[in-house]
Amino acid sequence: MTRSAPKVKFFYLCFLAIFVSFLGWIVENTFRAFCNHTIDSRFHLLPFLSPYGLIVFAYYLLLSDPDDVAVFGRRIFKQKTTKTIILSNIIAWLGMCLAVFLGELAVGNFWYYVTGVELWHYCNGGCVTQFTGVSQALGYGSAAYFLFRFGYRPALKWVQAKVPYKVAKTISLVLGTLIVADTALMCVMIAINGGAPMWWSFSF
Repeated sequence: MTRSAPKVKFFYLCFLAIFVSFLGWIVENTFRAFCNHTIDSRFHLLPFLSPYGLIVFAYYLLLSDPDDVAVFGRRIFKQKTTKTIILSNIIAWLGMCLAVFLGELAVGNFWYYVTGVELWHYCNGGCVTQFTGVSQALGYGSAAYFLFRFGYRPALKWVQAKVPYKVAKTISLVLGTLIVADTALMCVMIAINGGAPMWWSFSF
């Protein structure tokens, strides 16, 4: 029988997910600043992009540890050896690239066929459709892997060690509710107006 991954309290994951959602907003606007000389609301009222936060839960539920991958808490390999560590990291990397590919394909097509809105359009780098491509999947998937490999576990360990659980719970409930409401508002605005809302934009 395979071993189980260590348990993490739910609101610690929520707390980290909120931080990653904010980091995602910063990263996207940083790229836009360098490429387009523009920063904007990224379709949200608050500076949080919830899809980035969901990565935290995906890491925990589907991967757990790049050196010892676990799916829903059940580790794939019975023993941890040099060979299984290498295979585990390959599985983690390929899994993230595939998740990016399928996720963008599903979300992009869903909004397009339900509302007629094209939220993004890829036109280079081995595109499969306008919503996903090989280079995008490999690029974003590799970035997600390196974040998981070198940042996720130290960050989660730091949160559990430094942030009292009651504080993590309170912040998660308050900000989490606001972020969910903000995301729901974006979805409603897209459905009603036929386009993603741009609450503010600054060019330089």
